[in-house]
Amino acid sequence: MKFKINILLLIMILLSAAGCQKDEIIVFDVNDSGVMFPGAGDAKTYKGYNSADQIYYVNESFLNVPLSQVKYIVDFPVRVSGDTVSRDRVIGYEVVAQMTDALNTQYKIVDAIIPAGEYYGRIRFELTRDVALDNASVKVGIKLKDSDDLKVGSNEYCKGVLTWSNMLAKFPSSSSYTRTYNCIILSPLTKTSTVITYYSPNAHKAILEALGWPLNYWPTYTSGFADPGTGTSAVFGVYYTDLYAQKLKTYLDAYALANGGERLKHNAGTDIGKDIQPRVTGAVYIP
Repeated sequence: MKFKINILLLIMILLSAAGCQKDEIIVFDVNDSGVMFPGAGDAKTYKGYNSADQIYYVNESFLNVPLSQVKYIVDFPVRVSGDTVSRDRVIGYEVVAQMTDALNTQYKIVDAIIPAGEYYGRIRFELTRDVALDNASVKVGIKLKDSDDLKVGSNEYCKGVLTWSNMLAKFPSSSSYTRTYNCIILSPLTKTSTVITYYSPNAHKAILEALGWPLNYWPTYTSGFADPGTGTSAVFGVYYTDLYAQKLKTYLDAYALANGGERLKHNAGTDIGKDIQPRVTGAVYIP
């Protein structure tokens, strides 16, 4: 009899334990949304995923914005699986220290959302122009985390890296290209000088913007490809020298007006920290 009672007690204990386990079972809903960075299946529109290290990369540059613009907004793409909803959803993330070398003064993250009714959203960065990036690049590594609105959809697509700089590829160093620069930028050198010691990326970029030249366009002093602004071969006689310098002067004056009178300055070379001066007719170099 005692043996039968023990058997019955054991059965009751097992049934009770089974009941508790049944209550704790988590049911997966196939309609739940998962958040992730774009992957191989998104390559037609979002091309930054690297399957080798399973990281989504975005590369940006302040060359994409005017020199007068100090802040630059970059949206790092994020997507969801599952259905859209009628409200914005907050994305969880963390900055990965081991993948980051940008300073806090060089960027901030403004928001991280999937907008209402959308499958794709963003982690929005506000980048700040920094002269330290004229000859270098920095990066921020981010990893997606669960939030109250969204769970991480896949460990394979949860890491991303944003890289940016101010760098502009310098034109060829041969004499004809150097003379083009010296006949537009005023310095103690003559306009036909082949010395490049007064070169700065800021002055180079200002010329491109003032004249409407593409980033990869730089004509030689004697001739070159058709000037996108005039449609003619860029022959730097007296007319073109002054025309281009006058356009640069207009650009630099507008820059100063938009920045409280602060003139655009050289950020490299012998005149680093000094105002960029256009070589207009009759101009006198101010040291």
